[in-house]
Amino acid sequence: MDSALKQRVITGIVLIALVLLGVLIPTPPIFAIFSLIVIITLAGLEWARLVALTELNRTLFISGLLAISVLVYWSGELRWFFNVLGVIIWLILLVILAIYEKDTQLYKENIWLLRLAAFLVLIPAWSSLITLQQFYPSLLLYLIFLVAIADSAAYFSGRSFGKTKLAPELSPGKTREGVLGGLAAATLWAILGAAFLGLPGSDWLFFIFLSMMVALMSVAGDLFESLLKREAGEKDSGSILPGHGGILDRIDGLLAALPLFTLGVFWGGIQI
Repeated sequence: MDSALKQRVITGIVLIALVLLGVLIPTPPIFAIFSLIVIITLAGLEWARLVALTELNRTLFISGLLAISVLVYWSGELRWFFNVLGVIIWLILLVILAIYEKDTQLYKENIWLLRLAAFLVLIPAWSSLITLQQFYPSLLLYLIFLVAIADSAAYFSGRSFGKTKLAPELSPGKTREGVLGGLAAATLWAILGAAFLGLPGSDWLFFIFLSMMVALMSVAGDLFESLLKREAGEKDSGSILPGHGGILDRIDGLLAALPLFTLGVFWGGIQI
């Protein structure tokens, strides 16, 4: 095993352990604080760097994210507002990703669009995250592994069978065959999850369908981060995770998946 792969594997094992401990052990307030640090502060700083904010403006940028997040934490109504907003935003982003052109000057001439996007992506994801952990920590753990399994399966399927590019102007390595492989793995994980969680038979089809839609939405999260990095001329969002890049590189799919999954769980009345 070469040193780069070894470093990636070690970091991956540590991340899995932290996810297990972080989701299942802390009380909701402690989880909210730590996830706020990771998603809003650290990932927010990476986002600020990608959209070329100066040091002073980065401070104001993060302060704004934190201030709104604190308000969201104390208001149940705001949590659901941002949860629904997150789903709407990702549906809009799907269209934006579909029409993206590599040589466009839109985002360079209107950099405020990508700066505003941080508030419309990070805060809804964090709001959905803390809501899901408060009521259904096991479902949050299920979701994290759903996104990871779909992403890994898409990678290996794409390498083995990939021929048709999914979004060549954003991510040349992604293929439609890879996405189908990821979707197949996500479906299998959903079936196993429904059985392990003891869902009643009436919830199985909805839960599996929701999981498939969430797995597909996670691809949009990956592609949108690719858009951010392409516009910034960067390969990774950061270097805080050895062998994996930055935090945004690890949670991009989860950012897109969280609002849809959380809304689906509560709207669908799933009980475990």
